[in-house]
Amino acid sequence: MDNIQNKGVDFTKLQGATLIATFFSLWLAVYFEHDIENLLAYILILSFGMLHGANDIKLLQVEAKKKSKPYDFLRILAYYIFFVLSVAGLFYLLPSIALGLFILFSAYHFGEQHWISKISGNPLFLIFFYTAYGLVILFLLFAAHNTEVSDIIFDIIGIYINNGYYQIILGISFFVFVVLYLTKYKQSNTNIFLELFYLLVFFIIFNTASLLWAFAIFFILWHAIPSLGDQITYLYGDLSRKHFIKYVRSSLIYWLASVSTLVILFFFIDGSSDGFIPFLFSFLAAITFPHVLVISGLNKN
Repeated sequence: MDNIQNKGVDFTKLQGATLIATFFSLWLAVYFEHDIENLLAYILILSFGMLHGANDIKLLQVEAKKKSKPYDFLRILAYYIFFVLSVAGLFYLLPSIALGLFILFSAYHFGEQHWISKISGNPLFLIFFYTAYGLVILFLLFAAHNTEVSDIIFDIIGIYINNGYYQIILGISFFVFVVLYLTKYKQSNTNIFLELFYLLVFFIIFNTASLLWAFAIFFILWHAIPSLGDQITYLYGDLSRKHFIKYVRSSLIYWLASVSTLVILFFFIDGSSDGFIPFLFSFLAAITFPHVLVISGLNKN
């Protein structure tokens, strides 16, 4: 398949460096105050985190060119903006449904990024498998910081979630993940014990670092940076400093538009630092939905 990850970086070669960077980031948490951790997390999420999803339109353009399909930039841009605004509207009108969909989409996206080059199966199997793995990651984090997560969820949807629900969903997701893996382990080119070790690493991180710093460690080191490598290689043929600069230049206007919109909305709509985290995650959700669909679509080609 000529999908985005098969033409991207072999992440297995970088896992040692990622583990070192992960535990270095965890070590920093011991020496930094909570506010400094949060500041660093915001910087990473708003830089690398948002950057890795800022070039979706360029990816669609390159894909259309490779397939000799017509490409209308303004039409695609209009659809993209409409989709983002629709998701934002869904959070305003039906926040519970929007939050549930965001969690499922994010879980699928995390699972797809990690497993697409490691296991094969029919589309329905992969949907459930990727989502189950992603839910394990997310609910490991939620269960480790259940009080803070429940407060954020309450701020978004007005419903307080008991910690027991996080543990139940975590248990079910882990069970589904293991069972589905065992049905396809012969088609897998990875070691289940190594994957369980990574989950143990995530468990340690999530239960040691603060909520925002723990999320930033996973999101940046284990998802955004590998995804950036995949996208750069897909767009330009290989991963190099020159091509990274080209990627940043091509996505800069979209990244600046996203960050500027976030800042404007925060100051003129939210207006308080207490609600920044739920506001930030609601905003990230609005731009995550189209990104997940774009990457998933490219992976299926």
